[in-house]
Amino acid sequence: MMQFALTVKLLMNMHDLNNERAEEIRRIPLIYSTKDGFKLVEEAVAVSGVMLKHWHTAYLSERAKSLGINLCPLCKRGEAIRLPPVDILTRHKEEGSAEVQEESKKENQKESKKEVIQEWLKVEEKEFNEYVKIIRDGNEDDIIKMCVGEDVHGFLRTRPPLRRESLIKFSWLLPIYIGDMPTPFRVVQHTRNIREIPEELPEEFKQMQMPYPRSYADGIFGFTSVANLDNIGVSFSSGKNVLDDENKKKRVRALIEAFIPMLTGACGASLARALPAAKPLEVTVIVSKEAKVSFPAPVHPMYEEYFDLNKGIFESFSKVFNVDVTMYAYGIDKSERKNKFAIEIVGNPVEAFSKAIDYLNF
Repeated sequence: MMQFALTVKLLMNMHDLNNERAEEIRRIPLIYSTKDGFKLVEEAVAVSGVMLKHWHTAYLSERAKSLGINLCPLCKRGEAIRLPPVDILTRHKEEGSAEVQEESKKENQKESKKEVIQEWLKVEEKEFNEYVKIIRDGNEDDIIKMCVGEDVHGFLRTRPPLRRESLIKFSWLLPIYIGDMPTPFRVVQHTRNIREIPEELPEEFKQMQMPYPRSYADGIFGFTSVANLDNIGVSFSSGKNVLDDENKKKRVRALIEAFIPMLTGACGASLARALPAAKPLEVTVIVSKEAKVSFPAPVHPMYEEYFDLNKGIFESFSKVFNVDVTMYAYGIDKSERKNKFAIEIVGNPVEAFSKAIDYLNF
């Protein structure tokens, strides 16, 4: 009987987190609620929920390795591809067939496509065959046991049809409105430098050090997330909990801790050369160990009064369902306790997560 929700508000300078296009950062129209009414901003810099979900999956897999939690071969590689189509993994012919012989002549290689994929996944043949069998014939119970990634973030198999709803949901990372300029952005020219290029080399070598543009943005941003911890390890098809208590606890802990690297903006594109100059401003972790129904999605930090609205929503949730709800808050000076509802102030953003984990007895 566990539920989890999160709000994060942070200052970020010089980020390129959602550069999913060739040369520009994503910009979208947003409607803000201001003291003077509603205001449309036609081009606000934003980072998609797809990007946030991808990086949570990557950090979840990273934490799962250290806790000894089951991962499928793709998640072990850090690839956020859940349950790939089986024909991609098995698109090969038996050794000795005419097709393989022809491909070997063309590519000057003796490995079949199966062997190439198996090598890419870094698995032995037995594990590879078991993986393919689960993807092709496994039920939801089998897939949940196989990997925490599919358990937490869901999957869709087209043949035969099987779908698991994601237990964790993300908003977009959106800018907070500041006057008439919510999120400034700029284009910066970079240049690859090569010390020496002999004149006799092909022209392509000279093109390697041509300038290339990249977009960067600044601003105060926020995002929210909500997760049904109670359904971790629970098959929606059979209604059974397919994990023992110890494994379930480990998966819940990994899900919560996977948010920590995201608090300073490590959740998007270009991290190798544009890790955001970030500072967490406000973080609220909301948990319950009695709630049997999912938490409502928290109000997004893009709205000025979001914390007070969330306080009212989750205090009322506690009353309506007669369950405990605790909000661990950083950057908010409003500690209080009323019946089963409580707000506890913490000294730093990560402490909010450690307090929540301790409260849930993990």
